Amino acid sequence: MKKFAFSLVLTFLAVSLFAQNTASYEKLLRGDLSDFAGYWVNGENERIYLRPNGTTYFQGQEAGNFGKSTAGTYGWNISLDDEPGFFVMILPVGVDGFYDVKTDTTKVRLAAGHDVPGSAEGYYYRESQFPATHSTTENIKLRTGQDLSSATIKVLAKGAKVLLYKSGNEATIDGISARWVYVYTIDGFKGWCFSGYLQDTRNQ
Repeated sequence: MKKFAFSLVLTFLAVSLFAQNTASYEKLLRGDLSDFAGYWVNGENERIYLRPNGTTYFQGQEAGNFGKSTAGTYGWNISLDDEPGFFVMILPVGVDGFYDVKTDTTKVRLAAGHDVPGSAEGYYYRESQFPATHSTTENIKLRTGQDLSSATIKVLAKGAKVLLYKSGNEATIDGISARWVYVYTIDGFKGWCFSGYLQDTRNQ
């Protein structure tokens, strides 16, 4: 009797999961990516932030233009002003990577970039929680480059959470010597900011 009840529970969960996934992909085809929105991370610790409308932030620009499903995947081209475009593709559970690249087919994966990933590390997996490492101690500008003349992407408010991805050049600003750092923001932007106004929150 216990085995039968356990089997019923497993069947119910499987059917529920299938129905949920089916509904998610139907929404996706209508241009609603809310079930897939958020950060996705690959094996090289690089991230891409997917918004509910299919747009993302890439190379200093907001980009979008949702397409449709192709050969069991859901992909669309991304348009960029004055730059080559790229693509985003969602691979449902059970669909493997391209060119015989073996990925974890028990999870939904995302491929993004100018070319199809040549290794398993290039595929992105959904990130359940944004892994913030620092917060801002003042209002600071997120920039496209490592100097004060670089264009401003957005102003990060005091207390904003960011993920430090890599360190850059040393600089002295307002009498403070520190490095420029490349960060991801909790709301899906990425760029350079001066680390003299960042506080490490990992041990708090």
